[in-house]
Amino acid sequence: MTSKSKQSRETRFWEWFQANEDRLFNFEREQEKVFGELMRELHRVHKSLTFEFSSVQENKRQFVISADGHREAFPAVIKLGDAAPDLPRWQFIKFRPRRSDSCTVGIGNVMISSDEVEFTLEPEARKVSITLFLGDAKYFDERIFGHIAFLLLDHTLGEYDVETFIGRVDFKPREAMSTLEKRPLQDLPAFFDRFVQSLRN
Repeated sequence: MTSKSKQSRETRFWEWFQANEDRLFNFEREQEKVFGELMRELHRVHKSLTFEFSSVQENKRQFVISADGHREAFPAVIKLGDAAPDLPRWQFIKFRPRRSDSCTVGIGNVMISSDEVEFTLEPEARKVSITLFLGDAKYFDERIFGHIAFLLLDHTLGEYDVETFIGRVDFKPREAMSTLEKRPLQDLPAFFDRFVQSLRN
């Protein structure tokens, strides 16, 4: 029998998860407490890990393990995801996945819909440089809009591709001019994938 001290961090996490599976699946009953405990257990694996839950669909939830944009935590995400048990009510996903639906991101009083955002792409060494055009120049706060830009990129391209294949990220007001062709954000995945493939060839 393996002692607790000799178990891996991943094994200890999933044992805790299975022991609390019903509470996690029905987290709405005591959300603040359950989420606090879950974050504590994830941080015992790696300090940068975080999570997302999906809604229940056909009696199943997605549990997303995320590095929260910290590249150094990628190996921890992969290792923890690979160690996940097979549980009938759960789908375990490594890294925030791409989402094809439109979304609205808000920080403070600033709300940006993905339908209002445009982008340009250009090569940067072996990576992709991207500029997002969002928001009104009159109220443009680089810190706030920069944060929103990265959240929109994660939503549109998925966490792994953003951290792996994107080099420089710029963000400008929606009305800013560009020498490159500006396209709507919903077109980004297809253009990005072709761009990355061309860099590999």
